[in-house]
Amino acid sequence: MLWAAATPVLALAAAVALPPTAQAGEPRLPLPPGRYTFEHRFAEQPSLLHAKVLVIIRKRTIQVINTQAHPPFPKGVIAQGPLVWNQPTGQWIIGEGAGDRTTAEVGGCSDGPEVVDLVKRIYWTC
Repeated sequence: MLWAAATPVLALAAAVALPPTAQAGEPRLPLPPGRYTFEHRFAEQPSLLHAKVLVIIRKRTIQVINTQAHPPFPKGVIAQGPLVWNQPTGQWIIGEGAGDRTTAEVGGCSDGPEVVDLVKRIYWTC
């Protein structure tokens, strides 16, 4: 009987620990889970390559790692979170909150979440 009482707590803990799942109408991730080299680019100067970064994709989460210190980023993890499809802009973003799927402003120098181009392998910041 102890297991039956603990089951709801365990189910809640598992649900919180799992990454977000795809929503209806959301495209499949264009990259399978793995380690990739991406380019970091600034939205204000898109043609200027800033640095190469390591991107690790696990299920529907992403981690962006600066393997060498390149200002303005220190060495280490510079971004991480759920990979979310933003419907209004048709772009993959690093999710921050519940409204990220439908917000009109993402990436660039907006206050919205950062854009990750999974096809061209570019991590965009301001």
